[in-house]
Amino acid sequence: MWFTPRLIGFNLVLLSISLLILPTTSSDLFEVEGRFALNNVLKDISQLEPTTKVVLDGGKYSTFIRKDGKFVIDNVPPGSYLFEVLSRKYIYPRLKIVVESDGEVLPSVTIIGSEWDNKGPSLPYPLELYARAPADYFIPREGFSITSLLFNPYIIFMGFSVILLLVMPKMMANLDQTALQELQQNQAQNPFDFDLSSSLAKYLSGGNEADKSSNNKRN
Repeated sequence: MWFTPRLIGFNLVLLSISLLILPTTSSDLFEVEGRFALNNVLKDISQLEPTTKVVLDGGKYSTFIRKDGKFVIDNVPPGSYLFEVLSRKYIYPRLKIVVESDGEVLPSVTIIGSEWDNKGPSLPYPLELYARAPADYFIPREGFSITSLLFNPYIIFMGFSVILLLVMPKMMANLDQTALQELQQNQAQNPFDFDLSSSLAKYLSGGNEADKSSNNKRN
């Protein structure tokens, strides 16, 4: 049993070391506090649902709000955190919270899409949170609109087809017999590769002049 005092001494050393470490560790943990302020959106604290939480870094540190609208997040080590309000009824801005090694808390506005190191406008501390807008998760169904119907691509295509059916007979009637026969021959020769618009443009603009010039050359 000669080693028993040595074991006791070793345990005493471990106990003294743990006592020295624990106060140092607890002193490095701080609080982040604030309150929910009233405005035209949130007119009374009772309008907030009881499940409303404030969280740091997606829930790594979190707490519920009190009845008076205040909150305190305990045991937060130094560092930078993303502060969010989890509420089903109201939308709150996201903030950047920096906890210094001496316990000073520096809140600032986060800039969406920017680097995390970029610091936005500073905010007062303790935090005062104002609701931006009520949370609306439902998109109202659009009603019937004549404008949206008229600008529908299918309606435009159908309208163009109807106009083409009404105009084409008159355009064909105005063609002379020679141009009409040649147009029909081209369509019969190339039924799968026939460009009606270019053929009509050709015959309406210069088809007759081309025929006259060919006749003059023959004479």
